[in-house]
Amino acid sequence: MRVFVTDTPDGWSELTDGGRPPVRVSATDLQQARRVRARIRETADDVAVILDVTVAVAADFRSVRDALDPVDGVRYGGTVDGLAGLISDIELADVADGVTLLPASPRQDVRAVGRDVLDRLAARAQPRAS
Repeated sequence: MRVFVTDTPDGWSELTDGGRPPVRVSATDLQQARRVRARIRETADDVAVILDVTVAVAADFRSVRDALDPVDGVRYGGTVDGLAGLISDIELADVADGVTLLPASPRQDVRAVGRDVLDRLAARAQPRAS
């Protein structure tokens, strides 16, 4: 799963290493995003479809619920663990090949959030002893 961030007004940078050229998309919800990805893949299978997700992340949901203004597009408010779960689900359901994390607030450090999410995703991928 590829992760990008927009930590400057004109910036878009990748926190992961990806081979295929990225195509950045916005969607009103995950179903629309999946349809957009399918349409893009019909004509260009050699690209990675990257979905914009507006995020507000804190230690608990109550701390961020007011930061999420109604916006068009996919958005997430909650903990890093919850965001990692959403991103994992986006990949497993073939919604997108990656995400761009957009801050819901200028105070949100999406680069740090992105690194934390990647750590959580890596930990989930590790086999667990029984």
